[in-house]
Amino acid sequence: MPELIEVEIYRKAAARTVGRTVSTVSVSGNNYLRGGTSHADLRSAVCGGQLGRVRRKGKLLLLEIGKTVVGVRFGMTGRLIVDGEVTINELLYTTDEVKDRHVRFSLGFNDGGTLVVLDPRAFGNVELNPDESSLGPDAMRISNNALQGLFQKSRSTLKALLLNQQKISGIGNLLCDEILWRSGAAPARISCSLNCDEIERVSSAVKTTIRDLTKRGGSHLGELQPQRHQKGVCPLDGARLNQSTVAGRTSWWCPEHQL
Repeated sequence: MPELIEVEIYRKAAARTVGRTVSTVSVSGNNYLRGGTSHADLRSAVCGGQLGRVRRKGKLLLLEIGKTVVGVRFGMTGRLIVDGEVTINELLYTTDEVKDRHVRFSLGFNDGGTLVVLDPRAFGNVELNPDESSLGPDAMRISNNALQGLFQKSRSTLKALLLNQQKISGIGNLLCDEILWRSGAAPARISCSLNCDEIERVSSAVKTTIRDLTKRGGSHLGELQPQRHQKGVCPLDGARLNQSTVAGRTSWWCPEHQL
């Protein structure tokens, strides 16, 4: 969290700044910069440049400023503020307060507007010209054929595959558990063991879950989310949910219908 749904909300908000000229840039410290980017490099690359386009690939927000691309990753607790307006008021695993000490990155524009990243736990980062080729197809746009091909060829668990940003980008832990719960597939199931019908169900669930939760406004708004606790039960059949660690992540799933 945030996952692709939240970053898409950020993208739409940041798009309001297209056409503006950057006058200032600040970063809370060099530890928030990645890929060998320094504060001096960042300042030299973007100050005086015009924001020409705002894009997203997976969980990565991409700001095209002049000839430079600034990549912003939001980690677990990152939120975006545009012209003083918080784009998402509540985000799981973080405070909804706006505090100066949580500002990690900001752009100031000639017209007085701002684009600010709040990140209390500082797990996000900023990078000049990030390697977009390292990311797989965006989960919001990937074709069913491409999805099905991934499942057929992979010997990873379903959870590991769906969370592998090099294979398919944008799905995080909450979306992943919701997708697998809806599709009836267990997170530890080996991907290539699925039959054609099961592959179709998981592929369809990727698309429908992202679409449904986008309409609701967040990756945390699925049916499974309120039951992700020790006494949680499956919203479909009432069975006690299992908690296990799969692909290094806490997973909640139903032992009755997720096979």
